[in-house]
Amino acid sequence: MSFFKKLSCGIFICVLVGTSSSYAESIAFNKAQLATLKTQNMGKQWLMLLWSVDCPPCFKELAIIQKLQRQHSDLAVVIINTDANDEIENERKDIIEKFELTDFRNFHFVDGQGDQSRFFIDPTWYGELPRSYFIESSGKSHGKSGLVNQSLLTQWLVN
Repeated sequence: MSFFKKLSCGIFICVLVGTSSSYAESIAFNKAQLATLKTQNMGKQWLMLLWSVDCPPCFKELAIIQKLQRQHSDLAVVIINTDANDEIENERKDIIEKFELTDFRNFHFVDGQGDQSRFFIDPTWYGELPRSYFIESSGKSHGKSGLVNQSLLTQWLVN
C-alpha cells in the first residue's frame, strides 16, 4: 500500500473514531462502519437505534434517549437514520439537534442503498421502525422492532 493510501486510511479512521465528544454530522453508513463499530465496542454493552424522519414512534424513542443522556453522560448509543435519501439531510440533522443527540455517533443510510444496509445489519429485518439492537459485550445482538419503553432502555444502558 502506498504512503498516500496509508495516510488516507489513517485520516479516515481518525475521522470515523472522532477526536471530540460531538458527532453533529451524520456519517454515511456502510458495512465497513458496522464492522468498525462492532470492533470498537467489543467488550462493551451498547445500543444501536435505527430511526426515520417519517416515524412518530422513533421520535418518542429519541426523546427517551435524550432524557437518559441528561441523567447519564456515558451512554453507549449509536443512532442510524434509515431514510436513504440525500434530500432530507437538513431535516435529519435538525431532528438530531432538536433531541440534543449530537454527542452520539450518528449515521445515515446512503441514498439508494437502504435495502443493502438493512440486509448487512440483519438479514431478517425488513425495515420496520423504530428498530433497536441490544449488543452484548460478547458482540451478540438482539433486535427489537417497535417502540422500546424507557425502563428497558434504562436497564440496558445504565446497568
